[in-house]
Amino acid sequence: MLAYEEYQRIKASVELLEILAEAENYVKTGRVTPAGETFDDLRNMLQEERA
Repeated sequence: MLAYEEYQRIKASVELLEILAEAENYVKTGRVTPAGETFDDLRNMLQEERA
């Protein structure tokens, strides 16, 4: 039988692997944007709200 702490550690590892697999799928299918472009878009949106 697993101790509760060990179960929690394994559960967290599985959740992280699921997130990484999803992110890898995003990259493979081209559903990502360079960070610089994203931040530029956010800056532009904020400037438009202030205008």
